[in-house]
Amino acid sequence: MAEIEIIKYSPTEQDIENVNKIRSFLNEEDIPYLEDTEVFGLFHLNDKTTQVRYVDSYFHKMDNSKRFGENCKGIPHDYFINISHNNHDNGIRTIWVFDFEMAQVNPPYEYEGKVITGFHRQWEVIKNTIRTACGKIHYRFFARDCEVREIPNSELRPFLNTNCFYGYRSANKNLGLYLKKDKNGFKKGTLLFCYTFGMNFYGNKKHQDKPKVEVIRASTRLECQVIGGISKCIKYFCENYPTLTIGKDKKEVEVDDIVFYVDASHNDSRGMTNSNSSFKFVSWQGTGFINMFTEDTDQDGLKGKKGEVFMRRPMFHKQIMKAIGEGKIVSIANAGTIVFEMSRKEFMKENSNS
Repeated sequence: MAEIEIIKYSPTEQDIENVNKIRSFLNEEDIPYLEDTEVFGLFHLNDKTTQVRYVDSYFHKMDNSKRFGENCKGIPHDYFINISHNNHDNGIRTIWVFDFEMAQVNPPYEYEGKVITGFHRQWEVIKNTIRTACGKIHYRFFARDCEVREIPNSELRPFLNTNCFYGYRSANKNLGLYLKKDKNGFKKGTLLFCYTFGMNFYGNKKHQDKPKVEVIRASTRLECQVIGGISKCIKYFCENYPTLTIGKDKKEVEVDDIVFYVDASHNDSRGMTNSNSSFKFVSWQGTGFINMFTEDTDQDGLKGKKGEVFMRRPMFHKQIMKAIGEGKIVSIANAGTIVFEMSRKEFMKENSNS
């Protein structure tokens, strides 16, 4: 692979504040680090086997110059995934921290009897990822400490909006690991971990005759780790749900192929490869992107505040392309998606005598 260019820029006051937040967090958690002398916001952890890399989105915008001219020049679409791939090949884990992730804040909501305001969910989850990567997790549990139960939606929504990077998304089956008895200061019945399942939205376009099931959300309570949690939930799901009932017409679908998508910008899929869940690696590619408004915008029905990020909006495609050309919107790539798959039938065969 060709040498990857170092992006040089003058950090803004917000960049300096964000990097100070990362530095303060590492110090608070007593995580040793070295700051890179060449790349702003690059922290080397775990004897240089883990990198935390801060990103100012505007200075790392995706190159759109071929379509819109030199004013829309930026970095290659595969910039982040190439760095992550290269690091992985050299035994280094990469955790990207984008500025808009640190800025994200939940609207007020209720969780475990308290009204939560001003909660930066994505930054808090990234902090927990770094804790786990550095062996600094606060509370460790084992799967045997927990029992599997279906999570009511009223409990699942605030749990995911607190502990999952992407927040709540509805699913067909919501499984949770609940404490069997008091431990580590947590009460019996506390929800520590969840795995939710539904139909694979994108992959099933080519598999209508044999639709795949997807792990929709996987999340652990902040500051916690449940060793063996993935295996316990997968085993329970495979043993108890040979079919799923989906759609308004209540169609019954056989469960066999199960797919899991890992966000490679923050996770290295170690939990998948170190578990006994039977998931097998398929690929690591698919560099996606997100859009960000660079200024307050209100034109032809397209509205957004400066710094606001959003995914594709097909109904406003024309307006978005126009705004990109005018520099009012930039696109920011990511480090791709790691895909794992498993077969329920194979799992049941392999575990028939266990």
